[in-house]
Amino acid sequence: MVFLTMIKVKNYFKDINNTLTFVFLIIICAAGFIFRFRNLSYLSFWGDDGHTFIGTMSILKYGFPKLPSGNILWHGIFDYYLKALPVLIFGAKEFSFRIVSVLSGTGVIIVTYFIGKELANKFVGFLGASIIAFSTWYVQFSREARYYSDYQFFFMLSFLFFYLGFTKDRKPFRVLAAVFMVLTPLVHGVGMTLVFLFIALLFYKGKKFFKKEIIIPMLIVIFLDVLQVINQVFFWKVGRSFYAQGTGIRALIKAYLKIPDPFYFKIINIMFPKMYYVFMAGIIAFIIFAIFLSIRKKSTTEDLYLNENVVKWGPVRWPFNMFMIYLTFIIIAVFLSLGRMYSQQRYIYFLMPLFILGFSYVIYLVSFLAGKLIAKIIRRKSVKATCISITIVFIIAAILLVNGINPKESWDIAYKKHNEKVNVMYSISNSWNVHRDAATGGKYVAEHMQADDIVITVDIYNSPPYTGKINYWLWTGNLVSWAPYHNEGNKVIDDTYGVEVIRSLMAFVNILNENANKNIWVLTNQSLFTKEHIDSSIRKLLDSYSGNLVLTGRDDVSRLYYFPKIISGQRIMLENIFNPTIDNIIKMQAKDEIDFDFRSDSAQKYYIYGFSNVEKGVGTWAIGDTSIMFINPDDLSGDLEFNVTARPLDNKKERQKIAVFINGNKVSEFEFSVTDDFSQFGFKVSKQLLRSGTNDLVFKYKYSITPRELNISNDGRNLSVLFQKMNIKKIP
Repeated sequence: MVFLTMIKVKNYFKDINNTLTFVFLIIICAAGFIFRFRNLSYLSFWGDDGHTFIGTMSILKYGFPKLPSGNILWHGIFDYYLKALPVLIFGAKEFSFRIVSVLSGTGVIIVTYFIGKELANKFVGFLGASIIAFSTWYVQFSREARYYSDYQFFFMLSFLFFYLGFTKDRKPFRVLAAVFMVLTPLVHGVGMTLVFLFIALLFYKGKKFFKKEIIIPMLIVIFLDVLQVINQVFFWKVGRSFYAQGTGIRALIKAYLKIPDPFYFKIINIMFPKMYYVFMAGIIAFIIFAIFLSIRKKSTTEDLYLNENVVKWGPVRWPFNMFMIYLTFIIIAVFLSLGRMYSQQRYIYFLMPLFILGFSYVIYLVSFLAGKLIAKIIRRKSVKATCISITIVFIIAAILLVNGINPKESWDIAYKKHNEKVNVMYSISNSWNVHRDAATGGKYVAEHMQADDIVITVDIYNSPPYTGKINYWLWTGNLVSWAPYHNEGNKVIDDTYGVEVIRSLMAFVNILNENANKNIWVLTNQSLFTKEHIDSSIRKLLDSYSGNLVLTGRDDVSRLYYFPKIISGQRIMLENIFNPTIDNIIKMQAKDEIDFDFRSDSAQKYYIYGFSNVEKGVGTWAIGDTSIMFINPDDLSGDLEFNVTARPLDNKKERQKIAVFINGNKVSEFEFSVTDDFSQFGFKVSKQLLRSGTNDLVFKYKYSITPRELNISNDGRNLSVLFQKMNIKKIP
């Protein structure tokens, strides 16, 4: 067998055309590899790279991606297995996670060539491969730790195997096609769209489509795809798609029953304008091609130097291979736009080689016509003259019409620094204009922290790979389609690491103060300056502690703060955070007793934090888990006695509790009855706990809940307790 193979290889290279083809393809692949391979370890993990990291590391630890939270990371599971081998060889560093993308990106160059060659000819194959090799977008995404290039490689390889196996009726490739059509969705779920290839095949095979060698593989693929959908809808607890909000079939159907959005066609037009118009003109070229084949009955696609499969429908003859490229691209692009994932061009990246092949096919058809015309004009009707004319026109047309190739920009990607602007068109997110730096701060923490130190991060995914530890995730945002956390009792817990999510300014302050005997590290990034991600009051708090800033990352945005342990007292003074004026402080002055009315508009100015607006004549709702007021007793000659009238918003599950703190010292705790009636509770504050001047009065609640969740009203506020009155009395 080996001997026969060697003879075949030897005979293959006897043909000078085959030798040149091999050499050119090697040169293109080598160049593409060099563009992708250099300086892989320099840039930090960013975006969702942390998911790839923890998924891969969990596989190496457990054999499957069991996360620290206990959840299983099904999303992209096969890609984590691909990443595991280089991590075992080179260690858990950026290079190890990115080298698979480099190899996949280089593989896409090869696969694109063979698809172009099989569906059309070497002209189309080489142009498609060259665009993939040198286009800035493809170079950029082939250097990412995430699955983008891996998914694209598996998708295109499945496409090639499908064509060879089902269109060309080569049995080994039918088996490979079925296998890779099942594996591809395990790299990314949208790989299930490969099943649409059977629709194209139906047009080609007609009645022959319904043979067992086609139906059985198709049913197997569909069955396993359905199992993957069921797994995602009912069993995924982390890494869920943006498509469906909520769980169950109803949520999935609701997510897809939307009017198609033309975003993908618009963004391709913006990114590759000339190529886009050539590609869309290909629809007209297809019709003209079909008319030509239908009229010229004796003409064959071989006369056009094409490996095209012609379908006969009565008197009509049309090119199936070209149809397959266009149908697959358009139907999948439209399908993707039915869901919610049409706000970023990266979601269609995997499909773009088909766009390039469609473009290349049209360029060839135009070049063939122009080449034949030139040969006729110069009266050289030989095959050699025609081929030379076609080649020259093809090269010129490709150079003039290709978009997205900038060798300098592609070459410079490997040496792009964190604080340099990235091209948002080719970035993993079109809202990120720099490559965020989680590494600098994370590595510093890992090198300097003690065993019982607390690590808080804004970047739940990309800090842990460097720190090796995470205690809290700081995230106050409420993004509609992204909330990777859940409620456990009165806490919000992250789905990946199982750590508590800090959802408010006061929750952050409480952690800093309640752990005053421990060193605390706080890692931030661009999200600190994005109000949709982090409450701006938290940024103001950290800005006021500029002396605790240890370093700024290489992106000039990411920061590391260090709060060393203290022996006693409060680490963060509420008075310093909120800076109340004399008008915002309840002053007793010379009075021995005051009545504070939460039902009066005049009370509003004393609500420092955690209160809604006054509902005149009713009271004021506390919102969230903490409320703050400031009080000045005027003198410290005696204790203070408080009597409060309030009622809870009953969540029908547990009894509300309210804890009261003065200057960080707990002075009382009260549990409301099971009824919704107003209750009175009182407590005393020793003069030893009071400060001269401003004192902070803090109420903390066991839970908060929205009336909407209780089906009481459409009120979306997180309400805790409705305050009505508060009496404050001096006790000599």
